[in-house]
Amino acid sequence: MIQRIQTLFLLAVAILSGLLLTGDLISLNTEGGTVFSLGFRGLTENGGEVIQRIWPLAVILALVPVLALVAIFFYKKRSLQMRLTMLVLLLSLGTIILGAFYILTFDRKIDVTVVWKIKAVFPLICSILAWLANRAILKDEIRVRSYDRLR
Repeated sequence: MIQRIQTLFLLAVAILSGLLLTGDLISLNTEGGTVFSLGFRGLTENGGEVIQRIWPLAVILALVPVLALVAIFFYKKRSLQMRLTMLVLLLSLGTIILGAFYILTFDRKIDVTVVWKIKAVFPLICSILAWLANRAILKDEIRVRSYDRLR
């Protein structure tokens, strides 16, 4: 299980997406000096007070590491593992799209300057790693089917 490269890819996805559950993804600065942060808890102000809960983003951010860890343990059921990995890929891309949507929506309400944190690229890295894991699982499936054909 651990010697397979897709396990390492999925483990990296789980760790990176688990890191998204802590801290802020993006900071939004206003001209008045108010700093808003977008993260797992939602949209927060300077003092940590939650202004708006963003449940869709929070659910996606919580599902990605859980599904990546579950996919690791389905190594004997490669077709299910490929589906879970593809779902992790789509949810990671959904995190990017949903985060951009909320930033643009908030920018329309109040004029803000976006300050990108390093965690903002984690969903993109997670989606690339999930795609690489899916390719490796597919290669394993092709290899197993070729061995079955030889029997």
